Formats: sequence, structure tokens, C-alpha cells
Amino acid sequence: MSLNLKRSIDRAIDLMNTSADYEDYISIKIKPAEGGCCCFHCWPETWITVNKYIYPCGPIKDEGDVLIDKNNVKFVLECHESGPEIIVYLGLGTASIVLAKSVIDLITTLLKTRQNEVRNRSGKFKIIRRSQIKGQVEEEEIMELDLPLSEDIIKKLNDNIQNAIEKK
Repeated sequence: MSLNLKRSIDRAIDLMNTSADYEDYISIKIKPAEGGCCCFHCWPETWITVNKYIYPCGPIKDEGDVLIDKNNVKFVLECHESGPEIIVYLGLGTASIVLAKSVIDLITTLLKTRQNEVRNRSGKFKIIRRSQIKGQVEEEEIMELDLPLSEDIIKKLNDNIQNAIEKK
């Protein structure tokens, strides 16, 4: 298993107090297609807005993580230089519509805020799903999207994230 994914899942296990079966977790990573830093110093408006959005569950700190516990669903948001990452626990049949909607709403908030922050610059992002299957990390690009977000892109994002969470 990738050391980075293992560390992220280990932190999620501690925060959510859930099973240590790594195959019960997925990671959804939002990263700039051309690379670049996504820390608090490089994305100040984005992280301020995300902290307001996740309140009272936060705030998330630079290079930190936070348990999101809203609407009877739990997941973990991590801040990395390489891009925000959401760790979702799928054990015990928790892949619900409410969980998917909560994750989708957070991703959409993050991207819309990023869109406002970059204004006249290009913004291309990759949404990547990572999981462990039989001891091996499976990584799949859910989609690549360009800012600004259109209604069509948001609908496709909703469908793709819903499918990524339901897939086990």
C-alpha cells in the first residue's frame, strides 16, 4: 500500500474511530492538473471559505486534517500541498446518498471558491479516487475538469463522485 494513502487512512481511523480494515476506505483527491501548491498560503481565500463551510467541524489547519461530522455522516478532510483529500469510510454499508451529497457539496464549494480566487487564470483539476484492494492501491481518475464550473460540469461531478463512493 502507498505510504501516503496508509497515513491518510490511519489518521481517518483515529478521527472517526472506525475499523482498521484499509479496504473499507476510499480517498478522493482534488489536485491541480498542472501541479502547484494548494496550501493555506497559496490558496488563502479557498481555505478560509472551506473552514466557514465545515463549521462547526473545523477549522482545518495548514497541512492538517479535520473530522467532518454533519448530517449524520462522517468523513475526513485533509489539506496537502498536492491538493485537498477526502477520506471516506465505506464499512457497514455507509455509502449513502447523504454521504455522497456531503462529499459532493464540499468538493463543489472548494472548486467554486478556487474559481473565484484564480479569476483570470486557468484552472484545470483532476479528481482521483484511491483505494486498497487485496493489498494493492488502485488509483483511478474520476474526471478532469476546467474552471469555471458550468452546470454540465457540476452534474457530471455529482454523478462521478456518487459512482466513486458507491463503487467498492
